[in-house]
Parts: sequence; structure tokens; C-alpha cells
Amino acid sequence: MSDILTPQKHFVLNIDNKSEHELIVGLGRALSVPERIAILKSILLSSKNISALSEELGLPPSSIARHVDILSDAGLIYTSYQPGPKGHTKYCSQAVLSFTISLEAVSTEKDTEKEYTVEMPLGMFSHCHIKAPCGMTGAEGNIAGFDNPNIFFSPERIKAECIWFDCGFISYNFPADFSSDKKFSEISFSFEICSETLYFNNNWPSDITVRINDIETVTFTSPGDFGGRRGKYTPTYWPVTSTQFGLLKKITVSNDGVFIDNKFVSDTVKFDDLKIYDGTAIKLDIGVKDTAKHRGGVNLFGKNFGDYPQAIVMTIK
Repeated sequence: MSDILTPQKHFVLNIDNKSEHELIVGLGRALSVPERIAILKSILLSSKNISALSEELGLPPSSIARHVDILSDAGLIYTSYQPGPKGHTKYCSQAVLSFTISLEAVSTEKDTEKEYTVEMPLGMFSHCHIKAPCGMTGAEGNIAGFDNPNIFFSPERIKAECIWFDCGFISYNFPADFSSDKKFSEISFSFEICSETLYFNNNWPSDITVRINDIETVTFTSPGDFGGRRGKYTPTYWPVTSTQFGLLKKITVSNDGVFIDNKFVSDTVKFDDLKIYDGTAIKLDIGVKDTAKHRGGVNLFGKNFGDYPQAIVMTIK
């Protein structure tokens, strides 16, 4: 199964979720000026640099740059620097396909009782079998050395906020701390992720596979290893020339099949196939196969790195 996400994602924000208010306000500000909407329209089919946008829209480059910064802060576009005849040139690309702002209540107390949610810190993986280049870094500095898979078993891994590797898999065991009489019908995992290469490359596809309880669930293609501007939560010590942020992905399995970012992709795996009641833990594997068509590596991000203030979140309902 393969879901190629180009440019990136669809996402839903809910006005009943206080943690999303800042994002909603940012989107409102970004879309409140006709010139910024014109910029979004201009880059629908291809990336453009500041000079090209300035000439096309008849606005000074300084004004275009200011509008681009606001659109980037809202997550609607991403920017990157590419070599040009007079040094590096800033390019602007579409970052999202659509978004929805929901005015519905997120949940009632009764609904909440039907959900089971665990957020797993990035460094709390239970096993890994990976290949270099690889490494881990935390909120305050690097963890051990780079390009040595053996360091991934160091106790220091608990501090990890960004993990990267070329291929192989990393595994997380989530507690199945719920009664077997709970009648769940859906499980989802969300995490921030992108490809991995030297420094960064916004056009570097990687076929990333997800397994749940050792069942291969879905493979999707990350379009790139993202950089060119600092991630919203990326520590200041981390070089701006390296990977900065990823895409927030949500993998869901229900009785209808498999969904990526709420989009149906396959019915070959269903919720009951995962047998979540059979053990004391629910296993999640994320990685890239040796045989992948696009063997472009993995970057995983924690709460204090990238664009999204979360680690790996499992929700069952």
C-alpha cells in the first residue's frame, strides 16, 4: 500500500480544543489579507522564489517576504533556500492541501470515557534494528555520537527529541491498560515525521512503513527531509542547515480499514485483525524497508522539536 502525499496534508482543527486556538488564530491572520491569498494561489502548481512572486503580483520583494513569513508561521507554506547565481534564493512551496475548522464539541464526558489515549515520549522506544547514518538529539544537546546504532540502547535515549536513521525499524510498546470488556472499534497513532538525508532536502521521498502488533498496516511516501527555516519548537542550538520539521501524520485502523490523515487508503487490515486485547502491550513499528523503492530514511520528532508539540500519541476508541 502506498499513499504519496504531495504536497503534504489535510488537517482538522477544532474550536472546542483550547490547545488549537493559537493555530486557528494564526490561520485567520494569514488569510485576512488578499495579497497572502494571491501568494497561495500562485504557488498551487509549483514553487516560486520571492523575486518571481514580486514580479507576478506587482508587490515589493520586502512586502512579499513579510507575507511569506506570516503564511509560513501559520503552516500554510514552507520555505527553503536553493543555490542561485547570486547566492542562496528563498523558495516558497505549498504545505497543505486543505484544512477544516470544526465548530463541534470535541467530546462529552461520556465520550471521553470511551477513549483511551497514551502519549509516548520519543526516546521511550522498546527496540530498534536500524542502519546508519543515524542519531538522536535532545532539547538541550546531542545524545552520544552519531552514526552508531549501538547508542540507541543507551539510557540517555529517554532524552531524545529527534531520532533519525537510514533504514530499519524502531518499535514502541504502548500499555494496553484497559479492560477487555471495553468495546473499542478504532485505533490511531499520530506523530511528526519526514525523510532523512544529509543536511536537508525538501524533495527527498522515502517510503515509510507502519506496523501495528507486527501486522504491516500501511506504507506512505514522505515527500522530503524538511528544512530551510527553523522548526517552531526546534531548539536554537540545532543548526538551521539541518532537518528542522516534519509532517504530522495520523494512521487510523477501524472496522472499515486503514486511513491516513482521515483519508481511506485500504481495507486489507481492519481493527479486529490487530488483536489489541490479546496482550499487555500494543506494539508500533515505524521504519523503512531495505527493499523500499524510495529508501530515503526517517526523522521522528518529539514534543520539543519540529513544528508540533507532541510525541507519539495512541488513541483507541
